[in-house]
Amino acid sequence: MKLRTTLTIVITCISFIFFLLLQTSCTKTITKTVIDTLKTAWQPVAGFTSYGSSPLSSASIGDSVLVVASNYNYITLVVNKNGFTNFFGNNLIGTSLNAPAYICPYVNNDLCAYTTSTSLNVMSVPIYSQYSSFSYTPVYTPGLTSVFQQTCSYPEDTYPSSGYPVIRNKYILTPVEEDANMRVRFDLLSFDSSQILSYWGFGGVPTVKSIYLTPAVGTIGFSWNGYFCASFFGKFFVEYGSQFFRIDTLGNVKQFGYTPAKYSKNYGIYNMFTYGNTLFVNSGGVFFSSDDQGETWKVFNDFTNTNVGLLIFRNVGSKLYATAIDLDAQLFKVAFTGNNLNFSELNNDGLQYYRITSITQCGRYDFITTSSGVFYRDTAYFDQLKSPVR
Repeated sequence: MKLRTTLTIVITCISFIFFLLLQTSCTKTITKTVIDTLKTAWQPVAGFTSYGSSPLSSASIGDSVLVVASNYNYITLVVNKNGFTNFFGNNLIGTSLNAPAYICPYVNNDLCAYTTSTSLNVMSVPIYSQYSSFSYTPVYTPGLTSVFQQTCSYPEDTYPSSGYPVIRNKYILTPVEEDANMRVRFDLLSFDSSQILSYWGFGGVPTVKSIYLTPAVGTIGFSWNGYFCASFFGKFFVEYGSQFFRIDTLGNVKQFGYTPAKYSKNYGIYNMFTYGNTLFVNSGGVFFSSDDQGETWKVFNDFTNTNVGLLIFRNVGSKLYATAIDLDAQLFKVAFTGNNLNFSELNNDGLQYYRITSITQCGRYDFITTSSGVFYRDTAYFDQLKSPVR
């Protein structure tokens, strides 16, 4: 009887210990799952929602400050290893909710450039004083048609997304007017950025050089097809009226016609990017490439029988990604094999049904701006494949 009692006690103790171990094991498993979800899913940056505007573009100042611009303000926040602090908002000079910037603002680690209804504006990031900017209002020729304000695609549908990139913090380009002979005047502005990027500086008056674009020989001229301008390798690449041009900072113009290289299909220029040392144009799935920084072009491949035409290709540091042109915020990492493309779909938990407008890496995080806010994720998990999710 005594032996049976002893065995009962031992068995009870063993059962209790096993129960405790099971409970501890379950608790650890649940905790680990929660931590993994926080690390791997895209999380909203709550502070941006209070500014009431759709984030359109972004840039990083070193590894510690993120800049996000809308069409009437830009916001900066300090990024560190523990998160984000110190939100600062600055209105874009000359804009308001009722009179926003016409085109998605260009932002880099020093400057923000945009247009209002009457002027082209460049201001410092962050702004040092009320003089840390300048505005340029073109002088028009009587009787000519103003083309100062051009329609650009939404940042979801184009990359680079701004129509007013700044080269070396010194040069910026803007269309101005068109005459009856199908000549389009562009003004190339050069300015002293040191006057903008200092507390005691004054924006000053930029130096202006007027240059003229004409249709390429063998084409029937300009047609309305929006406006696109990007800068790569210290040069401007412009589509105006379905014609493609390269313009350098001395004002020299090179015409290419309707496409960078002659081809039977033309879907417009709205997406340019680099892969290694090669510059690419994605025109509705037709890829053109240049190995000499945009001086000469060739047809790289025609992907129009695939879904490539529904993607926007974006440079993020040394890597290349693609996003879908629709409401589903799909993400793909892109690699080239010869003249073909390889896609790896990435985990987009938390981003579904948002329109991606920009992707920027800052510190230990990657940030994605969308039509409905800003989202972040640890850079170590950015390239995590969608399947398996974890």
